[in-house]
Amino acid sequence: MTATASAAEHRLEIARSYFEALHAGQWDRVRALTGPAFRFSDPTAEGHETVITRADDLETFLDYMQANRPDGDAEALVEDGFASGRHVTLLVRYRGRLDGEALGTEGGPRGFDVPGVTILTVVDGKVVHHLDYVDYETLQRQLSDPAAGSDPVP
Repeated sequence: MTATASAAEHRLEIARSYFEALHAGQWDRVRALTGPAFRFSDPTAEGHETVITRADDLETFLDYMQANRPDGDAEALVEDGFASGRHVTLLVRYRGRLDGEALGTEGGPRGFDVPGVTILTVVDGKVVHHLDYVDYETLQRQLSDPAAGSDPVP
């Protein structure tokens, strides 16, 4: 294994650890894995009033994540990933079931299964930028129509 391959594997490991800690609500672990100039952006969240589109510091981002952790059976799974230079790309699947109250609607649980891509910039062993692309249109359709969430996205 070359030094470059080893460095890429290390960045991929950091990225996976960060992502898993973030979605497990392990806030101190997330803080330990991020750099001081951290920022977050999600251009696909534009127009979705309840979703953060950017944060210029870690604490703003974590405040949002803490306040918006879903009640119910929801998970974010890393299906694949690769590192190239300072960037790590994670192919992600967001899935689970949320009850009507968590969705702000009436009715029983609604299933969802949507793809996403997270691109993390890792500098000196720390995540300094988190960029998300999530299929919010499919998510919104699945959560608003009980039948739509029953067929997972391929």
